[in-house]
This record gives sequence, C-alpha cells and structure tokens, in this order.
Amino acid sequence: MSLSWLTVCAAGQTQDCIPAIQLAYLAGLIAAAVLLAIIAIRSRDFSTATIALIPVAIAINVAIGSLTTALRLPVYLDSIGTVLVGVVAGPWAGALTGILANLIWSILPVPGGAGPTIAFFAPVAGVIGLMAGFWASRGVFRLRTDDSRVGQFLALAAGVASAGIALLVVQNTIGLPELFPDDPNQAIANQAQFALMGTAIAIIGIVVAWLTGRTVFRFEPNDRPIRADLTAATGIATFVLVFTILRLLFSPKGYFSTVTGVKPDGTPDSLFGGANLSGLAIPDSVGLIGVAVVALLVAAGAWAWARRGENARFFPVWIGGLTTGLVAAAISAPISAGAFGGVTGGGTDALVALFRTLGLNVFQSAFAQGLTSDPLDKTISYTIVFLILGALPLTVRTMFSRGEATVAD
Repeated sequence: MSLSWLTVCAAGQTQDCIPAIQLAYLAGLIAAAVLLAIIAIRSRDFSTATIALIPVAIAINVAIGSLTTALRLPVYLDSIGTVLVGVVAGPWAGALTGILANLIWSILPVPGGAGPTIAFFAPVAGVIGLMAGFWASRGVFRLRTDDSRVGQFLALAAGVASAGIALLVVQNTIGLPELFPDDPNQAIANQAQFALMGTAIAIIGIVVAWLTGRTVFRFEPNDRPIRADLTAATGIATFVLVFTILRLLFSPKGYFSTVTGVKPDGTPDSLFGGANLSGLAIPDSVGLIGVAVVALLVAAGAWAWARRGENARFFPVWIGGLTTGLVAAAISAPISAGAFGGVTGGGTDALVALFRTLGLNVFQSAFAQGLTSDPLDKTISYTIVFLILGALPLTVRTMFSRGEATVAD
C-alpha cells in the first residue's frame, strides 16, 4: 500500500504528488462517506447482515475492476458489489459501498489503484449505489411478465431510444460544444449551449416516454400484449447489447486492434504475454456485416428463450442498468475531461483516443466514451447481480433490510 501520491505538489512539481485542490476534493469525499454512513445507520438499511456484506462487495468491486483495468477492457465491471448492496440493503448502503470501494481501491497497489484517479470517480460510484436501490424499490428485480408495471419500463426504453437518436442528430449537425476552451467567456457560452442542448434532448426523451406510457404501453394486469411486447423488447435489446459488445471488441479500431504486443512508445507490451491479437480486428464492411449477423442470430435465440416462462424478466433489469449507466456517464465525463484530459489509464482510454481521431474534442470524446461504455457496463453488472440473486436461497436474500425487493410478486 502506497500513499506517496498524497504528497501535496510543491511549486512547479507535477509528478508523484497531488494538487492541493484535488486533495481537498478527496477530503470532501471522505466526509461524504462518513455522512452516508451516519444516514445509513439511522435508516433501516444498516443491519448486521449489511455490515458483513459491504466488505465482501468492496472486495468484489476492487478484484473485478483491477482485472478489467489490467486487461484494458473497454468496460469497468467495478460496480457489481455496489449494485448488489444497493438492491438488498437500500440506496444509502449502496452509495456508501460505492464510495468506500473507490477510496480503498485508490490506495491499494493493484491495477487502477495506488493513485488518485479511481478516487475521483467516487461520486459516480455513490450515485450508482443510490440508483440501484431506487430501481430495486421500483420492482426491477421482481417484476413478472404479466405485471402491468412492465409498460413503464417499455415506455422508458422508448424514451431513452428517442433521446439517443436526438443526440446523434445534434452531434452530426450542430455538434457538441467544447466545455473547457481557453477563452473564459467562450467557455461560459459553450457550457450554456451544452446545458440547453442537454435539456432539449432530455425533454424529447421524457415526452416520448410519457406519451408511449399513456398509450401504447398502458397495460392492465394480465393483459396479453404485456408478454408479447416484453419478449419483443428482449430480442431487440439483446441485438443491441451483443452488437455493441462485438463491435467494441472486433471492430477495426476496437479492443483487439490495440493488442499488438507493442506499446504506443514502441516498448514491448506484456498484455497477454506480449501476443499480437490485432488480427482479430476484422475490417469493415465484412466485420460490420458479420457482427450484425451474429447479433441477429443471438437476438432470435433470446426472443425464443424469452417466450418461455418468466425469462423475459431480464428486460426491466437491463433498463435499470442502462439508465444507471447514462447517469454515470453524465457525471463521469466532466471529471474525466476536466481532471485527467480524458486519459484515466484504463481500457476506456482507447475509446477516448478513437473518438479524438474522429474529430471530437476532449470533453466530447470523454462523453462519447461514457455513453458507449457506461450503459453497457452497468447493464452487464445489473444482469450479473440478477443472476447472483437468483442463485441465492430466499432465506438469504430476505436477511437484508430490502431483500423483499428481490422476491417476485
């Protein structure tokens, strides 16, 4: 365990130290963790079982997060424990777990640790825990396929899709402004413009979700369309999920294109024993078509599988993960761009570099990376937690203060 990076930078010093303002930020995070602990203790979230689970959850976060960092994967998977605690023990316990995990990870001599980077994203981890508790209370982990509340999640999915389309239209026409230009006056103008754009896009998503929730997806209990629509949504979501994962891995500028056995500075790379796996990056248009075909076949299988029993229950879980990832991206992008210039030392740096080559500025690249990695990452994390909960006996789940949120109605 090394704390040498906590040395306050002297005048002109930039290496092996931390600026005073950043140290104050970290001190604020520690104070926030103490405040969350007090809130959780005073709520019904904290119990003996929760106190025992939090260290395990932190260990899960650090272990899996360190592994993905070492492998330079374009996802994090460092919030599985946070989501688990948030679901079974409530939002305050989940937020505390996320913040503590990042702070503890930052001082450990493991990939991603021994430095301030991961600690700076502790607020993001806290919000993930809060949202996990919120979505659990909304029934994400307990809905059956004949529940009329399914319509709310289908409407939310429609709203998110509409907002995503609006964002793409804006990016390819007007473009997103640079939030941190050198000119202070221009920075204020750009930030106001970005806030206006973001608000307009959010309003589009909210309106579409509200309209579809009041019309197309307004169900009564046991309505026949519920299962059919949920099954179709599962197939579509599977296609998007598989297509995104495969493109991140096998596209011409995807993950495997960066595993060349040589670092950018020309020195040997020890990743995978120095193996050159860049041949797995399939050129377009063959790669694009191949990925689409594979995703379509998997989606067809998922659709057939979702038609049986309660298998389609995965879809609300995915929507919970998707929306959590979108919020995480919105919070983490300014931190990544403002504090680290978009470069955090993880596998997602390759995505930031890719978006930079496409002409996006630092903030735009960090934001685009977040919108790519975070929703996918949190969707996978929520799915893993759902599977973990399904494997646990009912008596174990209900030991925790919010365990009933995981029991199907």
